[in-house]
Amino acid sequence: MNRDIATSVAKNTTIQFGQQLVTWASSFVLMLFLPRYLGPERYGRLYLAEMVAMIFIIVVAYDGRIGIAKQVSRNREEAGEILVNSLGFRVLFWFGSLTGMVAFSLIAGYPPPVVIMIAIFGLEMLWVAGRAVYAGVFLGFENTTYTAVSAIAERVFVSAFGITALLMGADEVGIAVIMAVGTLINFLICAVLLKRLVPALPRFSWPRARKLIKDGFPFLMWTIFGVVYYRIDTVMLSLMSPEKVVGWYGAAYKFYDVLVFLPSIFSIAVLPVMAKLYGKENMLLARTSQKGMNFIFLTGVPISIGCYLFSTEIIGFLFGLESYTPSILNLKLFSAGLLLLYIDMVLASAIIAVDKENKLALVAAVAVVVNVVLNYFMIPYTQTHLNNGGAGAAIATMVTEFFVLVCSLLILPKEIFAGFRKDVLIKSLLGSGAMGCFIVLLRNVFPSIQWILLALGAGVFYAGVLLLMKTFSAKEIEFIRQFTNPRNLRNVLSGRKEGDS
Repeated sequence: MNRDIATSVAKNTTIQFGQQLVTWASSFVLMLFLPRYLGPERYGRLYLAEMVAMIFIIVVAYDGRIGIAKQVSRNREEAGEILVNSLGFRVLFWFGSLTGMVAFSLIAGYPPPVVIMIAIFGLEMLWVAGRAVYAGVFLGFENTTYTAVSAIAERVFVSAFGITALLMGADEVGIAVIMAVGTLINFLICAVLLKRLVPALPRFSWPRARKLIKDGFPFLMWTIFGVVYYRIDTVMLSLMSPEKVVGWYGAAYKFYDVLVFLPSIFSIAVLPVMAKLYGKENMLLARTSQKGMNFIFLTGVPISIGCYLFSTEIIGFLFGLESYTPSILNLKLFSAGLLLLYIDMVLASAIIAVDKENKLALVAAVAVVVNVVLNYFMIPYTQTHLNNGGAGAAIATMVTEFFVLVCSLLILPKEIFAGFRKDVLIKSLLGSGAMGCFIVLLRNVFPSIQWILLALGAGVFYAGVLLLMKTFSAKEIEFIRQFTNPRNLRNVLSGRKEGDS
């Protein structure tokens, strides 16, 4: 990975990570109130409505920011045309999705509050899809700053007003309204900031829109099947288990979703870079992909182990053990499969970059069948034997991720893995194993130690072990040192080069 590519990826990753810290902080505060004030049943209803919305929005979102980012990165002069026509056909798709969403909720026989929330989130789909289009254009220009600004505004609004509403006695429907208003604010900010990159917009062209629909169809299939196999477990759980079980599962899954931030940030940052390299600099593309895998191993393994070891403390701190003790098992199962998800997300970006998204969509389609079949058997089994159907859904998710991993490795060209450093994987496993022993040892010696302090100490210990094993090359250490230099970091994030006034 040359310096320009490394700087671009590092810049966008840093911006998104900064955004994540702010949104995390606001979401974290809201999470402390939401499950406790609503309780498992009402929290389960809110979570269920969100998951149903995520399933139906996939048609409106279509190829989402990934497909749009890929097109814009290769044809920036056509960004305005891509934007207008992408927004145009999504409005048409929204009507059908909204109708289907409400009809499904009525056929499923969901309680009135759930039906109302599904309708609210159905209306919200219109501007959420528009926001995805804007984010795709921003990403195509390798600009994640604008997306970060709008996301921060949304999360701060939702957290501030959500907590206030809960303290005033708001129910789950009121929280759903606040969430919908928050995403609307996000959309409006994106619309204003877009003018800095695309000052003039052409008229809507139906022929051009049809071409975008055709080009984006593989991404739609991948998104449809991907979202379904990520979210269908909640729908099946709601039909096969009590509402409180959905709440237990939702609590663990919410934190699992939070931990996905790292591969999500990195894969999004690296996608437009890899898409530009394909067909021009394939050797550099392979090196970039391999560096991405190294990064995921070095971060994913210790996060998975840490999540497993601290699962009881995490659930107790965020949700309360009195009502959410069964969520501990769910989180342990999720943490075991977390690394698989990390790897899958980076491999997916590489597959899209080399124009094999059709095969990725096929894999996702088969994964849906695998996931549904596993859920069908595992949810009632664990509900009967553990009184926790969510554990079965978590197992189904983990097995499905392994299936996707194997298929993704078979899809990618062999040259992508030529020269891959296996020693990085080995060192990440050894370092993470040492970190796990460090955590267990200190727990036994100092049982009263605060778990957050222990987690931070374990992270420092892990980094030290990696340095002792000489995991990083001299060039990598030098780049990290220069990039994290305060002055250079300001220059990179502002787009200036060293020496500019």
